[in-house]
Formats: sequence, structure tokens, C-alpha cells
Amino acid sequence: MTYRLNQLSKIFFLLTLFLPLYAQEMTKKQKDILQAFHLVDKDLQRESFFYPLSEPRDAFASRIFLIDNAQKSIDVQYYIYDNDASGAFFSYHLLEAAKRGVKVRILIDDLDTSGKDKQWLLLASHPNIKLKVFNPIRSRTLFRFATLALHIDTLGRRMHNKALIIDNAFSIVGGRNIGDIYYATGKSTLFLDFDILSVGAINRDIITMFQSYWDSSVVEDASNVLEARITKDEILQSEIYLNKLVAHFLQTSIAKAMQESTFLEDVRSNKIKLTQAKAAFFYDLPQKITTDVNDDKYHISKEIEREFEHIQKSVLIISPYFIPTKDILKKFQILRNRGVSITIITNSLASTDVFIVYSGYQKHIRSLVEMGVQVYEIKPNSFKRFKNAKKWISQERVSLHTKLMILDNRYLTIGSANLDPRSIKLNTETFMIIDSQTLAHRLLDEAKRVLLSDDLIEISWGEVPVPYSLSGIKSYGIIYTTTEEGIKKVYYKPPYSGFFKILGANLLSYFPIDGYL
Repeated sequence: MTYRLNQLSKIFFLLTLFLPLYAQEMTKKQKDILQAFHLVDKDLQRESFFYPLSEPRDAFASRIFLIDNAQKSIDVQYYIYDNDASGAFFSYHLLEAAKRGVKVRILIDDLDTSGKDKQWLLLASHPNIKLKVFNPIRSRTLFRFATLALHIDTLGRRMHNKALIIDNAFSIVGGRNIGDIYYATGKSTLFLDFDILSVGAINRDIITMFQSYWDSSVVEDASNVLEARITKDEILQSEIYLNKLVAHFLQTSIAKAMQESTFLEDVRSNKIKLTQAKAAFFYDLPQKITTDVNDDKYHISKEIEREFEHIQKSVLIISPYFIPTKDILKKFQILRNRGVSITIITNSLASTDVFIVYSGYQKHIRSLVEMGVQVYEIKPNSFKRFKNAKKWISQERVSLHTKLMILDNRYLTIGSANLDPRSIKLNTETFMIIDSQTLAHRLLDEAKRVLLSDDLIEISWGEVPVPYSLSGIKSYGIIYTTTEEGIKKVYYKPPYSGFFKILGANLLSYFPIDGYL
């Protein structure tokens, strides 16, 4: 799925993980960053400040900026950490931080480590490294997939969290993992995504979340799980190779664009402005994956439900993998009965990277639109104007990966969770709600511009044409309406998708697999 280079895996080995320090005394570097952020005179024990990261170059540049300025600790927690060009660049900066004496800890989910044991152990060979894996899959080679399939009820439950914590003072959470597809690198698809940089009181809960996972019984030290032998020469060669990969990355358009990112320009010009707001951070406890799927005492689902109960006027939901459960549909109907407007933006069959999810979503379209929910899908070639204005974006295809909600034009929710059964019951997730009309209105303005453009497909339900042989018989189904070069187009099958993809999605929709999607 992502752009990969042979042996690029060696990158990871050189990443540095260490035991994080939790000293409260602020370093000069921290003070410098806070001064750049105009937060020196703020009460960061009580107040929280945020900077939205919607563009991929800002999202990557801010991560590298914080890593390069780290003085004590870096905590890294990701579901996917690819061994591609972006992963190499990220790893290189972690390694440089480690060489300065910064303590780095990396916690990765074990699902995506297949075939990378040696690379990860090379990383963990650094004397300052601490590397752990979540819910390890004991079979490391030929029978790995079979083991996963036979134990899907336990091994199919993964850590979907995404977090980067610097010096226990700064954090970035949201939807992005580490890999080319998230940061406009390589020739593949670009995931449209969203993160937020947080400073201040909110970080206490983010730090606590990471520590609870790090200490959990469902997490193991990499040396007890990964299977490979490494030599001193391989460690040396992997660092040399990593430097070559970094040199390659620096020639890419995104590397050059990062130097001109809005985030870095704002920092350099002393114009960066973080928004102060009240916020709360919630997370599934790691024990979620060891309990019955219907036992919600370790889940954040209750917190999300409580937020829905308070909605008075409107809700905008952006979710790449959207499969409404019966409970969600019931809550939507309650909101609609109260006159609350509901707008959903999700992937089309053509834009999704997991077409099986579309099969679970499409069967609920009629229920959604008939209760008055506005449903939109993005096209795989959406946001041409955006891409044309950003010459550093070379990807022709986009896929939605943003997990974002705006409630009552005031509350912004962000995290790792999709609105689907897997996020609700199987995987562990994070969820932050921010009370800020400033941030909410900014994102709503962007959403309105998109809704009024030709980047989306509007979904409805109505009468559809039938073959001539069935003339006189009325048939009803999903109607897809969009604009192409200023001309209105109507489709009666998922547009921009091939016959076999449509057939596959239709067939899968008859299988009772929603609970695993």
C-alpha cells in the first residue's frame, strides 16, 4: 500500500528508545519552545493550548521539530510504523535525539511487524533503547497469518492509538501513523488526515495513557518476542544505510516543502498562535482486548455516548471507516427527532483503502438518509485545487483517514477511533474533546467549502432506472450525485469503481461480519 524500498527496514533498528525521565524542572529548550509558542507566562498546569495540523507537511514538520528539540524524553506510540522513506526520516531524528542523551520509548502494535523482526531488533540494540510490542503474535514466520486467523478473537484485537509525547510537555495525537501515505511521500495514495499539537494540562492524561500501556500485561519487551540474530557489523551497517535513506528523503518534494511549512514559518517568524481551550482526553484501557467485547468498563464508548447526548443543534462526523451499529442508528434517530442536523463525510468505494468496510457501510445508507442524515463520500481524485496549489503533493489518489467530529459548532473531537464496530468493541482507541468555537469554526469553514465544491459525492435514496424488460416496475436504491467539471452527474452504482470491486462489496454485505469491521 505504501511506497517501500528494499531493506529499508534497517531504518527502524536505529531508532532509539529509552526510559523516559519525568522530572518536572523545565529545561532551557522547553522554555525556548514555550517562548516561540507565546506560552511562557501561561499556567500550563491548569490551561491547555492547541495547534491544528491538517496539512501533511505541517504534521510531519511539527513532529520533527519537537523531536529535534527534545531534552529528556520521547514517547512514541503507533499502530503502524512503516519502514519507508518517512519512517526512515522519523527514525533518524529519534536516533539523533538518543545520541544527545534523550530517553526514547517506542510502543508499537505487533500486527504490522511481520517480516521486520530483525529490523526492529537492530533498533532495540542501541544501549539506550526500550522497545515494546502490543499483543504479540507468537508465530513470527510462515504460520503467522494462520495463527492470527485461528485466534482472531484475541489476536485480532489491536492497539490503534497514535501519540507522540515530548519531554512530558508537548504531544501530538490524532489519526496519523508513521509512513509515506500519511505525509505525502512517495508515489502512492495520500491519506487526508488530521492531528493536533497539545501543550499544557491536557498532557497529563496523555502521559498517563502512554504509561498505562507501557506497563500493561498485554505489552512485552521486544527482545522476548522478536526472533532474529544481529551482529555488531549489521548494527553499524544499518546506521550507514539509514543515513543514505535520509539523504534520499531530503531530495523529495515533501522534504523541501516541510522547510516552508506553515508551522515552521510561524515558529521562525514568531507568529505561531496556539488556541487556549478546555479539553478532556479519554482512552480505552489496554485490558479492553482481554475482556468480553460487550464488557465496556474499559471502553471509551460511554464517554463518546455522553457527548452525543448533549448535542443540541448539529453534528458533523468525518470518519474514513464508517459502519453505524444499531446503537448508533438509534442515537441518530433520537437526535433527528430533536431537530439536530447530522452530516457525515466518509470514503467512497473508489477512495477507501479497505473496500470490505464499504460493504458494511452501504447496507445502512437507506436508514441514514431516510431519517434525514446528510451523507457525503469523497472521490479518489478529490481536492484537485488543493493539490494544484501544493506543488509538493505528487499523489494522484486520495483516501480519507481523518477521524473528526464537530458538535454544536463548538466542540471538536479528535482521536484514533473510527465510527465502526472494531473501534467501539475490539481495538483500543483514544478520544479528545476540545471546547473551542475558534477551532470548531475554522474547521467548519473548511468543511463548508468542501461541501460546496465538486470534491464530494452526495448520497440519497430514491427511484432508480430499471432494464427496459422491467419497464413499468418501480425500483429504489442508492443515488450518487456529484459535479464533474461544473456538470451535474448522477450515478446509480458506486462511481469510479470497477465491476469486480462493486460486485465484491455487494456480496460481502450479505455476510454477518460487521462486528469484525
